Amino acid sequence: MAGEGVALRRAIGVFLALALYGLLSAPAPAEIRMAEAAIGALLVQGVGLSRPLSVATGDALLARDSAPWEMPAVLALAVLLWCPLMRGVWLDWAPGDMVRDVVPLLYLFLPVLLVPMLRAAPDRAAGLLAGGLAVAGVGFALRWWKQADWGFGAVGVRAMADGGVYLLNAPSVLFAAIALPAFGIGMLMHGGWPRRAAGVVAMLGGLLCLAALAGAVHRMALGLAVVAFTALGLWWLRRAPLAGVGAGLAALLLVTLFHDALFGAFGQVAEKTRLAGANTRWEEAEAALGQALSSPVAFLFGQGWGALLANPAVGGWRVSYTHTLATYALAKTGVVGLCALVAYLGGLAPRALALLRSDPVLGWAVAAPLLMALGLHTSFKYLDTGLLLTLAALASERGKRLPER
Repeated sequence: MAGEGVALRRAIGVFLALALYGLLSAPAPAEIRMAEAAIGALLVQGVGLSRPLSVATGDALLARDSAPWEMPAVLALAVLLWCPLMRGVWLDWAPGDMVRDVVPLLYLFLPVLLVPMLRAAPDRAAGLLAGGLAVAGVGFALRWWKQADWGFGAVGVRAMADGGVYLLNAPSVLFAAIALPAFGIGMLMHGGWPRRAAGVVAMLGGLLCLAALAGAVHRMALGLAVVAFTALGLWWLRRAPLAGVGAGLAALLLVTLFHDALFGAFGQVAEKTRLAGANTRWEEAEAALGQALSSPVAFLFGQGWGALLANPAVGGWRVSYTHTLATYALAKTGVVGLCALVAYLGGLAPRALALLRSDPVLGWAVAAPLLMALGLHTSFKYLDTGLLLTLAALASERGKRLPER
């Protein structure tokens, strides 16, 4: 385990990687440019070399001070990395397509590589991770608003385009949309003027993200944000009535000032649901299941990393992804890989629940985008999903909150 100073330097590196990710990169970059190379270098600096070697050689399985979720996670990573990779090599899939599957797998398993390296400074490392995710989310939202020509008046009037690189699909946008207003309210209720000024800035950043999600009519993200704010409002009323009243007044003020945009956004969500329904997710699941049932070997081990699927969700084009983690894992890794994935995420689920109990504000800010990414959204392949899992595991293990809000 790294010392406190080393752990803090690693966390700073991850923070910088997230800042570059939101300001200069994309959730799913088409190529490796200078920004992506810098992000990769900062992540390598954060993870180090000893931990990946320990995981690769199996030495991590012998560690006596590891958390209960780590052993099944290391085993699951081994199964999900090597079995589909060997299957992909055997079937002669394109190396580029295999890389496009393996890199997101490593992102998803970042808790295995990062949490042990940050445990020596849990509170400050968790704060840096949360701050980095918030910066990334606001960065993506600002870039989306720029490409939308800062058309704030269109929110609730018409559905605005996502853009070619789907910046708002990043889970960090939803994280920032929930975390920043919630933290901002806490800052406004406690502390001096500098803290209150920071609270106003945080709230504005969060509202910028929420407005972007409403403008592009991201139904699942908006629905989860409503659930999170409702749960937090009820918790505040019970535990901190003054903060609950402050949150209620802030919500009332927003409704009063922007009632046309708010009710228009709800109407846009209803209209998109009427027109698009489930976005062909059922047809996509049927195609993935059909590919898995094409042979006994495919059923057990999938078609391997690099396999392509004729996906009804994109007009039948053969692509390397599906829009849900379950269908993606079934098609690529089979039942064996799907069971390994369930074991990994099942081991982390109690950590996320523990975080909801110990720090509901951070817990809901993490849980909402994770439910989106791991449920019915293609963002399970993105860097911020793995770092949200890392934050959940790290912040919950020590049972400590971020600095008082």
